[in-house]
Amino acid sequence: MKPIQAFCCSALINPYYPMVESPKTQHSLSLRLLRLLALLIAGGTIAQAFGCLIAYLSMEDSQAGGMLAHLIIQHLSYYFLGCAFVIMSLSNLLIKRGISTLKTTRLPSLILILCVALASFLLIPRMDYLRETALQDGMPVMLSPFANYFAILNGLTLLLICAQIFFSALVAWRLCGSKSS
Repeated sequence: MKPIQAFCCSALINPYYPMVESPKTQHSLSLRLLRLLALLIAGGTIAQAFGCLIAYLSMEDSQAGGMLAHLIIQHLSYYFLGCAFVIMSLSNLLIKRGISTLKTTRLPSLILILCVALASFLLIPRMDYLRETALQDGMPVMLSPFANYFAILNGLTLLLICAQIFFSALVAWRLCGSKSS
């Protein structure tokens, strides 16, 4: 910080004049992009949860509602994974360039990526397989021998969706709360 010569004397009289220049970060556009992506992910995960809930509750057939909700989750997962990857990569780059306040976003971003990947690429395809197997036998999945296993997978998917909401909101809160720009 260097003093501004023109305002030093007037700052003693009027405290609203700054006496020193505040240094501006040279990465303000990158930080704004990080905040935008984090807020989009946080809003998207909340909208995804509401969309899945509405699809499940508004349909009379709960199996078809669950299938539609899982399709919504799977299609939005590519968007969430891409944004979370950009957030994590750009954060790591800016940390190497000296903005150490972004270190608090790395772990929640990584956990968010894992939650999205586990739900969309591991659990939901397994539930689709169980659903198709039960339908080939001529019964809904909740009346099939795989009903308990399906209920466990469905509960784990719900917990992972809640974890996505929490960690995306945490990343957005930490990025918006930083005073680096």
